[in-house]
Amino acid sequence: MISDFQIFKDATNVYRTNKYIIKQCIVVGYHDKLDNCVVSHDTYYIRNHLRDKLYETYYKSKQNINGKRLPSTSQLKRYVL
Repeated sequence: MISDFQIFKDATNVYRTNKYIIKQCIVVGYHDKLDNCVVSHDTYYIRNHLRDKLYETYYKSKQNINGKRLPSTSQLKRYVL
């Protein structure tokens, strides 16, 4: 089982929606002949009381507490209950 603290570990960005807290990890792919790309590996954690409290503790100073998604050219998703 994944620890709730891993939501914040090695994240480029963390934001939340009505149902999920999403950890976004951004990777830039470089290629000398083809176009470069920005890939986002997103992990969706279902919100619960503990995760919401952790999120609010870490991000209480944000102007927009829920945050927002960083744009990318492609996205990989993983869901965690």
